Amino acid sequence: MLFDEPKKYSEQCTTFQNFIFDYGGIASATVKNEHTIFDFNIKENNLFLALHKFGLFFVNPITPIYTFMKLLEVIKNGYRILFAKPRYEQLFSSFAQNGHPVNKIPADHIIKLRNNVDSKKLYNTLNKFKKRHYSAHRMKLVIRSGLPLDTMEKFVKACFADVPNNTMPPDNFSKFKDDLPFDTPAFRKMYKVKDIPTHVTRLVISWVLPSFSDSYKCNSYQYIPWIILYKGKDSLINYLRQKMWTFTEEKNMLYCEIEQNSLYNLIYLTIILTSEGLKHRKDVLDATFSFINLLKTADVQKEIYNDIYEIKQNIFRYNNYGEELISENPVKRLCRNMHFYPPKAYLTENLLDSNCSTKDIEKCLNYLAPEMANIMITSNDFNDSELMKVEPCWQTAYTDSEISKEWIERWKVIEALPEFYLLLPNKFLTNNLNLIKTPKEKIKKYPVKIYSNSMSELWYRPEFCLPKCYMHFYFISPLKLQSLKNEVLMDMYCKLWEQLLDKELYPTVQAEIRFDIIVNINGFTLKISDHNENLPRLAAFCALSMVQYSSWITKDIFESIKFQQIHRYYDAVSVPEIYINDMAFSILNLDHHSLNDKHTALQDITLKDFQDFVKSFTECLYIQCLMQGNITPTAAIKTLQQVIKTINYRPLHPNTIQQLRGTQIPLGISYYKIKSINKFDTSSIITNYYQIGVTTIELSTLISLLIYIMNDKIHERLRKDMFAYPIVEVRDINGILGYFITVYTDADDYTTEYLDKKIDEFLRWFKNDLEKLTEEELDVYKEMFLKSRPQDDANIENAVERNWKEIVKRTYIFDFHEQEILALKKINVNKLREWLADHIPNGCNFRKLSLHIVGTIPKKAKYVYLECINGDHQQYKPNKNHYITKVEDYKKKLFMFPTKRSNKSSQRIN
Repeated sequence: MLFDEPKKYSEQCTTFQNFIFDYGGIASATVKNEHTIFDFNIKENNLFLALHKFGLFFVNPITPIYTFMKLLEVIKNGYRILFAKPRYEQLFSSFAQNGHPVNKIPADHIIKLRNNVDSKKLYNTLNKFKKRHYSAHRMKLVIRSGLPLDTMEKFVKACFADVPNNTMPPDNFSKFKDDLPFDTPAFRKMYKVKDIPTHVTRLVISWVLPSFSDSYKCNSYQYIPWIILYKGKDSLINYLRQKMWTFTEEKNMLYCEIEQNSLYNLIYLTIILTSEGLKHRKDVLDATFSFINLLKTADVQKEIYNDIYEIKQNIFRYNNYGEELISENPVKRLCRNMHFYPPKAYLTENLLDSNCSTKDIEKCLNYLAPEMANIMITSNDFNDSELMKVEPCWQTAYTDSEISKEWIERWKVIEALPEFYLLLPNKFLTNNLNLIKTPKEKIKKYPVKIYSNSMSELWYRPEFCLPKCYMHFYFISPLKLQSLKNEVLMDMYCKLWEQLLDKELYPTVQAEIRFDIIVNINGFTLKISDHNENLPRLAAFCALSMVQYSSWITKDIFESIKFQQIHRYYDAVSVPEIYINDMAFSILNLDHHSLNDKHTALQDITLKDFQDFVKSFTECLYIQCLMQGNITPTAAIKTLQQVIKTINYRPLHPNTIQQLRGTQIPLGISYYKIKSINKFDTSSIITNYYQIGVTTIELSTLISLLIYIMNDKIHERLRKDMFAYPIVEVRDINGILGYFITVYTDADDYTTEYLDKKIDEFLRWFKNDLEKLTEEELDVYKEMFLKSRPQDDANIENAVERNWKEIVKRTYIFDFHEQEILALKKINVNKLREWLADHIPNGCNFRKLSLHIVGTIPKKAKYVYLECINGDHQQYKPNKNHYITKVEDYKKKLFMFPTKRSNKSSQRIN
């Protein structure tokens, strides 16, 4: 806690944390059973100063006692936040044997610490703990940067040479290694737990296993979660979805995790339940143990095991190390691996062993016995009368009961349901990893349009470094923007289609073929990427599924997705960051349907409405396509032609595609202020949008550079008032340029009006500060600015996304970075000063939209219905500025920018 958050009183923490935040970085600390990871990221040019401040945290003692005493209340508040985390995690440790490291702190001791902590004793204990455990010989350090290795080595020596080394070994827990800590009657029960902080119902089955020795060598057990997590046909999760016992649309409704440490291993099987699933929890448990018994009775499928091995090998060989294919970032993962694996396995870690050990798999499966399981159901829907006990430390309401012997005996022998079948060998596994031949003629640096007619256009660029290809398809239809109802149906179409494809094409997911479906302005985008061998077949199947889509939809599936989509809209409105963006788009776009409108419209949509929309969507289309990577132009054209042939659509009529138009907000200030819908959310947020005008490369470069300099200054100025991390960003909204300044605070700390005043004060200060900027200092900023811009074409995926953005926007400025460099050379200090003077308060072109969401002050908490947000909960005071009470009335008076046109008229659809 001393490390993890910037505090008012801690000079050491403030120095490091706020330095990281001021320069656009992030810092965090992660605590696990046997290790703690401290990490940060920051722009490369600030790395040395950040490392210096980072190193001081480990070199210096903890904060001085007089500062610590002031900080203690903040620490206590942080400790209370711990109680708001999922309660079952806290309850679980109490099932272990008393005195075991997992459960060594008695509940009454924690209660005492929580309620009546001895400040000086706590301070002394923290000091002793840090001196004992934070020693150089027990620490691992990973730095990843584009700087030369010699430079990074010098940085490390300069910043970490003084970290103390006490040469003491870590605590020795070897005497516990042969004991299973959860071999207790308390563990082998069924629990119902009130999980107040969440609105998700979970069924968690847990088993304890001995620790796997040399797990990086003997890890065939990974076969088990791979099979259980299969989400295709004949799988456990598919059966539960068909019964509506888990959500049909969401992807991660089933987890199977193995938590490893030096003393024991835990296998968790977690199922997210619907309200129907909670009612049928006994049937869910029957199905789960039925599937586990199928695993036990069937021979280990070595062909499937070999598929898993090949897939993991291909991931390691061909994926960019920087791609976030795993939830944990690569630097943190490597740092942790250095503690648990020998040097040769730092990067490979516990990649699956090429030799399938049937013995290890069967041994692990034998522990998954019903009589050895802990079953825990956590929900916020349990009645208080059902929960007869309260865990004394965490005040968690729960009840426990013995698992019926009849149930256990049935689960031991229950046969596999006829709906279950172990997965077949993966037909999407890549065999051909050859690269396409490099042609003799010079390759163009950017995508080229190689195919075009009234129905489609294909942009193409080959890559020769990896056997990987990216295909993006934009299915354009006039339907979505014709009505609010159609826009809601488009959202449902994409969500359900993605879930149906996930079931039908799950072998592709296992083979790390990635596909994403994203709603766009005039339809949706399908993105698929993998080794090029499989992609044409996958694209053809996706096209076929669009044709057959309506036949897959049942009333139960429709009602389930409708229910989830209603809640998704409601949840989005409850998140201030999402809702304030929606507020902005409602004003800045001529045609925009708000989340509130969508939530209301969805209530009346029927199954017939949805089926009619699905059928009509593919009648008339236009497809924009980009294929980039290891694919020939001939194969690319054939793939697109096959998609068109399969869907068999008609071309669009000219001028049927609606282009979004933007509004010009009036000179001066326009205010739009509402209360937060979430009665438990005390955070307020203000976003000020400053509109500039029609986007050009020159204007975009000037504004982006100015905002880069502003970002360098704003955190230092606004931090003095202890606001949360302020955000400044430039945005192009339908061809209209502007920038946003966003600040967060607690409703009982500051009003949003006060935040608005502070932002205005900062802009005036920034104008004066810019007067002192020299041309030499500006040149330094220009160099830093260029380094921060996305330009790394070594990462093909990043280059593909930049190219695709230009195609979808119909600007086709693929060489934007080069043009930006030319524009940058023409910018001097005077240009920056003149432009800023015109666009701040009292400037001749000052246009500001101030959006406020006011958090709930606890004493005034009152539930706000979603339908009321745009009405009674507006707050305003009339004066010379514009105060928005009804968005549509306000927009009627605004000038509308002309329809955005392509910079190359020849590239238009018709």
